[in-house]
Amino acid sequence: MEIKNINQYNQGIGKYKILSSNAGVGSIVATKWGGFIMPTSSSKWGVVTAVSEYLKNNSSEIIDATKISNETGVEIIEDNRFVGYLKKTEGMSHLKCLVGIPHVSLSMSNYCEINEHPSNVKYKELHPSSNGLNEGVFTVPATVFPRWFYSRKTSDLMPVEGWMNEWKSKNCNGGDLKYFAPPRDPSIKTNRKLGDPRLPDGKNKIHGLLEQVAMVLICPNGHISDIPWDKYFCAKLEQSKHINDEGFDLFHYEGDPCPNSDSGEHELQWLENRSHSESFGSLRCKCCNKRVSLEGIMNLRPKCPGDKPWEGIGVRDHVACIKKTTHERSIMTWAMVTSNSVYYAESFSSLFIPDCYRKGDNFLDDKQQKVLSLMKDKWFAKFVEKHPGASEQDYIDSIDIDTLIDKADDSDYEVSNEEMEKIVNVFLGANQEDEVGDVREQYRYSEYEVFQNNQVSLDESDKLRFNDIELPESLRPYFNKIQQVNTLGMSSTQINFSRVSMPQPILKDDGTIEYPNRMKIFKESPDEVLVMPANQSFGEGLFFSFNDETISNWCSIHASELSQHYASLDNHDETYENIYQEMRHGGVAKFFLLHTFSHILMKELEFSCGYPIASLSERLYFSDRMCGVLIYTADGAEGSMGGLVWQGQPELIEKIISQALQRAMNCASDPICWENEDQLNYAACFSCAMVSETSCEKRNVGLDRRILVDEKFGFFKDLC
Repeated sequence: MEIKNINQYNQGIGKYKILSSNAGVGSIVATKWGGFIMPTSSSKWGVVTAVSEYLKNNSSEIIDATKISNETGVEIIEDNRFVGYLKKTEGMSHLKCLVGIPHVSLSMSNYCEINEHPSNVKYKELHPSSNGLNEGVFTVPATVFPRWFYSRKTSDLMPVEGWMNEWKSKNCNGGDLKYFAPPRDPSIKTNRKLGDPRLPDGKNKIHGLLEQVAMVLICPNGHISDIPWDKYFCAKLEQSKHINDEGFDLFHYEGDPCPNSDSGEHELQWLENRSHSESFGSLRCKCCNKRVSLEGIMNLRPKCPGDKPWEGIGVRDHVACIKKTTHERSIMTWAMVTSNSVYYAESFSSLFIPDCYRKGDNFLDDKQQKVLSLMKDKWFAKFVEKHPGASEQDYIDSIDIDTLIDKADDSDYEVSNEEMEKIVNVFLGANQEDEVGDVREQYRYSEYEVFQNNQVSLDESDKLRFNDIELPESLRPYFNKIQQVNTLGMSSTQINFSRVSMPQPILKDDGTIEYPNRMKIFKESPDEVLVMPANQSFGEGLFFSFNDETISNWCSIHASELSQHYASLDNHDETYENIYQEMRHGGVAKFFLLHTFSHILMKELEFSCGYPIASLSERLYFSDRMCGVLIYTADGAEGSMGGLVWQGQPELIEKIISQALQRAMNCASDPICWENEDQLNYAACFSCAMVSETSCEKRNVGLDRRILVDEKFGFFKDLC
């Protein structure tokens, strides 16, 4: 499959992968041609720019998803609850909506199939005079990264810009850069032809590929840089003893000029050590013939210059990259581009809860939200201009409800006295969720409450349908309820990303939890973001709510045994600190119980529901006030829709839980597995309790079969 367009490096990444843990903005994605690319800022994505431009041009309109979709050809994801959460927690005060990422397939010629794309067909039907949507709406832009390449034939080492110049200077394929992609070697001609009749035979050959240097420098704050090989060469020649010192200023190093080069710059070559395959080889200047070994390259610890190549090559943070703990310059570490440490995405998913479940003192519909925005951004702003330092309460005290209603009417929004009072309450911040110590726990608790407080779903929405089952007698002591969720929607987006290590939430002195906030996927400041990309999928599931009284009694009766069993839990790796703190806050034994039950049930359901375990996912509802799990699958998964819900019938689910517990009593790796105390896992391995990483919310951590079936303290020991 050839790539013959310099702007067409995207390798057909699916819509669900582009916001995932390994292929989001700022990640490094392996391609079919053997090199690596980096998806750029979401601010440059066609779906985002199209809708953002529409919203700017129609700022006075109430958000109408259907109208926006028809005018832009972009799918609008309707999830008001999720939008509200992002506005409050991520500083996106002007966020209007979420846009879906379209499915895109590649033709045999490696070009996007957009002519028959459903979105394009619909758009042309609505706009007969239009030629259809631009290809940019269906693609995610990316840039080649790392930028340094070397020739397998000549060993010359240059950034991709240098190779472009050489391509043009040697008049390869007529000097046309569209034939340079993916980065091709001007010195290697193959026997294959381009098939372009405009090129003479001598210029019609397809060139071989350049080799990408797969090493980078990464920073804990999310920055990433190419190793500046020209500066590294000079520094290694002149400062060999100090180049690996922590804090060495590699990026600003000024070395001596090459004595034999007209330009004074060393002309580098990448020389591999063929006698020692584990060695990276060496660099040599073909002008002065000086040479340095790459031995010790893994120990580079230079100061971070703040590079952000996903926003544009050469883009750097305006201020120096500083350690958040010591306030000193951050130090970068060496990494291969395929290392897990290069990218840690922080995604957030939201169960779609229809507005009919959310009616309360602080719930505002679209019209009321628009009036609230006017009150914040215009009326109150003008008041502060005249009265510097005035608060929201000062403004409300200075004006009456009738005047506010008239001001809304002047902006073509008709609101009642009751509606305006509700808007004012929200404006003043009465009973807002962000007063809760853990905003994410509160957000998930609101989902938990919908299932807990309703035996059947409301008739007002067809996007969330569920019902209680009649609990079998044997399960009643253990579960508060089990529900069949016939229809559910799950929205997800990426919030931040980091590198080197996964950032941990911080428990502050006032009891609130501060979540990590590293690199954003967008370029502008959060309060300027109007649109966020997201994915929404619909599927089915089973919801289990544990009996709180039974868990409380069990924890009390077996307190000493459980405490002794989990005594080694404190000796965990720092990587798992956030999960450890979550366990301690909600109850260690309760967490192991809930999470392990979820996994063994998913494994058992694989045999009966028609879905492979990789198509099943868990959503844990765990804290000091909730204990439940939603096991679900979504469209696009392998399996037959309805197969999972079918297993929720009383006689079937009783049998499934019983069989899962029976299987949990034995493992092919016992007794080693049964007696394991590995970090935050105990009796658990891939043979018995671990599942696919895509199915688990907690990276397969916090699992222990013994908490379920141990003959002394197992929660379900009487059910086995």
